[in-house]
Amino acid sequence: MRACIECLPCLARNAIDLARKSAQGDPDLEQRIAAGGMRILAEVAETGYPLPPPCYARKLIDHALLVGDGAVPDPWAPEKKISTELALKLTTKLDEIPGWAPDSFESRLRLSVAGNILDFAIYADLDMADAMETIREAFTKPLDTATVAKLKEKMDAAENIFWIFDNCGEAVFDRLLIEPYRKKMTLAVRGKPAFNDITVAELEESGYGPDFARAVVSNDDGVPGVVPETCGQTFAEAFAASDLVIAKGQANFETLSDRKDHPIAFLFLAKCPVVVREVNATPRSIQVILRNM
Repeated sequence: MRACIECLPCLARNAIDLARKSAQGDPDLEQRIAAGGMRILAEVAETGYPLPPPCYARKLIDHALLVGDGAVPDPWAPEKKISTELALKLTTKLDEIPGWAPDSFESRLRLSVAGNILDFAIYADLDMADAMETIREAFTKPLDTATVAKLKEKMDAAENIFWIFDNCGEAVFDRLLIEPYRKKMTLAVRGKPAFNDITVAELEESGYGPDFARAVVSNDDGVPGVVPETCGQTFAEAFAASDLVIAKGQANFETLSDRKDHPIAFLFLAKCPVVVREVNATPRSIQVILRNM
């Protein structure tokens, strides 16, 4: 999925947020990171948008880390920790949610997508009551039951499932959907800090011990998505060897939706107007999109 002019305001917000997080109160450094980010986006606007949006986000991240000279190796570390802790607390209160049924595949699927609804990088300061109310929304939204049934059928039949994570916090909810399939799961994470996306460093605190799944692989990249050309060989081989890929979150959809060579299930909330238009959806709707199957 290619970026477009409508992506620029969101990318500009990313650039400013990166400057603030990376500068840690140094106004001169903040200004240099922000100014460089705006120059990157100006060049993008002049040359067009041949790449998916996360590829341009990566340019901003690389710039901020370079100018900051490694002083803040992971600008999102505090948000990751807060979101993971909040999600862990929320999992102890799931019985308070009408419609939650731990033995139901659809229920666990809705909860998994609920992490994408909260988008903890933005809403990490939610209190427990507000967070619970937001999760409840996931159990009232329309969902194509035939597509859900087909996904369950594919997951049950697959011998090797490749699960691509999205955000910290969200990954805690994913665990409940993954659990019954964990021995035939390969879990894939980002190789470098990429917004609040999960890396190997956050897996164990999210509930994924060393023996939880068949394997864990990093994409050896920092794009907040998956770009096959820039991923490492181990990731590429594990992806190709799988019977089914499950990709969580909008960014994974943006970077993988054009692939025609592999069965992929995309699970996300349609939040941004560009993605909403791309999938012909209503804003904040739950998306379960099956491709090449």
